[in-house]
Amino acid sequence: MKIVRTSPLKKFFNKLWGFLISNVGAFFIGFSALLIGIYQFYINRPIIEYDTQSHSFISSQNDNKFKVVVEDKEYDNLYQTVVIMQNNGQQPLSGSDVSHLGHDPIRIIVPPEAEMVHYTLDKPLTSTAVDVSLKEYKDSIVITFDFLNPGDQIAVTILHKKSDGVFRIVGSALGVTGISHVMTERQILWIVVAVFVGIYILTLILSYLDRKGYI
Repeated sequence: MKIVRTSPLKKFFNKLWGFLISNVGAFFIGFSALLIGIYQFYINRPIIEYDTQSHSFISSQNDNKFKVVVEDKEYDNLYQTVVIMQNNGQQPLSGSDVSHLGHDPIRIIVPPEAEMVHYTLDKPLTSTAVDVSLKEYKDSIVITFDFLNPGDQIAVTILHKKSDGVFRIVGSALGVTGISHVMTERQILWIVVAVFVGIYILTLILSYLDRKGYI
């Protein structure tokens, strides 16, 4: 009797094919397709993200050879925060689609404890194609623009007396699900790891249920 040996590669593909046509495999494929569809839908919309960069602008503890005067007033201690808002989606955002003043406009929330003394549009960091205007409204700086195309950004420089508080951007617009802070590489890595671990655990559970005949 002749024994036919199957190569390891062929065994692997046979097992893979068996998994794909099983109930668990069909669920896995359907679930993956759903995730891909949601992702594609999400990235095709304007995705507004922002980042903040803060540092000490001048400190009285240093032997400064310069003075900082803002609107005829001299300051010995000041902090500078640059808030950058960017469209990281694949569709432009029209300023006419943004909620109007008095409702929920796109704005920088200025923490009162920071004691802001001045703000201005940072033109070198702002995309030249964007027409922007700023307006102080209550405890915020409202950002008004014509269009924010994919990849374009708006930067606002804020001078404040204290380093207390967190500057953040809030607001709503048509087609924008929310405005979020830019995630760090470590946060993205943890999310990816969590998703893969979750899928692996779910696959193990479904495989067990399939063997027991519950699926």
